[in-house]
Amino acid sequence: MTEKVINAGDEVDSYCTTCKLVLAHRVVAVVDGQVETVICKTCGRRHRYRPHAPKSRTTKSEARSETGSDSTRKTRTTGKKTAKTRKTKVIINRWEELVAKKDVSRVKMYSMKGLFDQDDVIEHEKFGYGLVTAIRAEGKMEVLFKEGAKLLVCGWGKG
Repeated sequence: MTEKVINAGDEVDSYCTTCKLVLAHRVVAVVDGQVETVICKTCGRRHRYRPHAPKSRTTKSEARSETGSDSTRKTRTTGKKTAKTRKTKVIINRWEELVAKKDVSRVKMYSMKGLFDQDDVIEHEKFGYGLVTAIRAEGKMEVLFKEGAKLLVCGWGKG
């Protein structure tokens, strides 16, 4: 039985480091017959091919506490917070409030070459819907997305 040859453009299942799931991906690069780079069909992120989800990681202290030995040692924390901060909630609420007032049927797709005005609703490939809150120096604009404000290039290559 022969193994199927995978080429760039084919679809494969791979672990997505952004989605944290094994999902359908599009093959971008194949080196020496091995898939090297893929793009997630769900989130659009490009990353190294990972055929399987990573093994669960347990800290040494968790492993010790499961066996019942050495349970009095302090555990090391990573410092990552899983809950949303108050600032993030305020940004999301402000974004939802501002976008709710706008006509989303007149959304403009973002491109660096595009020209935008203040209060335009745009759709960005990565960040989603956003509201142009300020036009800064020539070629730059501030856009409020659900995850926060971003400074984007606009009108690039014109002139």
